[in-house]
Amino acid sequence: MLFRRRRPLKPHQKLVQFVWPKGGWARALRYYGKRLLRLSGSPHSIASGFAVGVGLAMTPFLGFHYLLCFVAAFLVRGNVLAAVLGTSIGNPLTFPLIWFGTFETGSLILGWFGRRPEPIDFDHLAHKLLTDSWREIWPILEPMLIGAIPIALVLGAVSYVLVYIAAMGFQSSRRERFAVRRRTLHGHHHRH
Repeated sequence: MLFRRRRPLKPHQKLVQFVWPKGGWARALRYYGKRLLRLSGSPHSIASGFAVGVGLAMTPFLGFHYLLCFVAAFLVRGNVLAAVLGTSIGNPLTFPLIWFGTFETGSLILGWFGRRPEPIDFDHLAHKLLTDSWREIWPILEPMLIGAIPIALVLGAVSYVLVYIAAMGFQSSRRERFAVRRRTLHGHHHRH
């Protein structure tokens, strides 16, 4: 590999870098944003792909987010790589917040608010989702699925608008830079 580290990071160093990236979160988010805006495709395809990914990250379908985003991006004619970048909004740092938010929203919608079927231990939720029977999981999964819908729609719509505007601006400024460069090269060529 061309850019591999001389000394590979130890597991605890990887964890620290994941929680607090080198150069801070602002730098990591700027890099992430540039990766997104440099994707090829129309502003609509990049924005719809990203929005689909963000929306799917709100669902409790852990392990299936990428697979679902390929299908959903295809259906909305969105950029698949933008969808993958959008799903990464759901990650080990944000999942507890997402799960709590979708569960509470779903409980409110279902009219369970204040009288939950049983108290939920969110620490054991992932384990429970993988090991318990459907009957055990459904009282947790149902409100999460229902709660994911409005949250996914709102965050998807907001991210679509923001990414669309950013992609339009990025692409038009890039076109302008190329036009200036072409004129400069063309003008320089005629002088000789």
